[in-house]
Amino acid sequence: MEEINKWVMTLCACAVVLSLSEVLLPDGAVKKTAYLVLSLIAVSCLASPLGCLGEFTLDLDLTSYEQPSPYTDWLLRPTEREFAENVAALIKNELSAIGVNASEISVSTVINDDGSVSIEKAKIMVDERYSDRFDEIESVLSDKLGIQTDIMVKRRKTEG
Repeated sequence: MEEINKWVMTLCACAVVLSLSEVLLPDGAVKKTAYLVLSLIAVSCLASPLGCLGEFTLDLDLTSYEQPSPYTDWLLRPTEREFAENVAALIKNELSAIGVNASEISVSTVINDDGSVSIEKAKIMVDERYSDRFDEIESVLSDKLGIQTDIMVKRRKTEG
């Protein structure tokens, strides 16, 4: 009971000091700084009973939280789709830089066990006029972006 009385007296003293400082200190930076320091002291006085709890340990078993939620796939699906769209845009830019126009780019992604998204493969459809540049296209995408690609030729319709 004596500890509670000391704590209440300390809180009352802090309140009086804060009130006096509000009235006596001049407006400006000094008042703001002093009020900040006094407020921190008041918070420490308010929390002082927690110090008499002795040694307190919090032992949490977080192993049950390592399992992914059943909603993980649902939450990551937009991220996975946006990731695939961004990778497709990167591929398109790299191909444009070497003068190749892809008619279709699709990126296969997978969500890993740790929740990260990885690229499985990119499929690229190009016009048959680029068929002699497959090695160059694969090299650029592999070297610059590190992406394994399947390149397919889109045949032109022949009128007959």
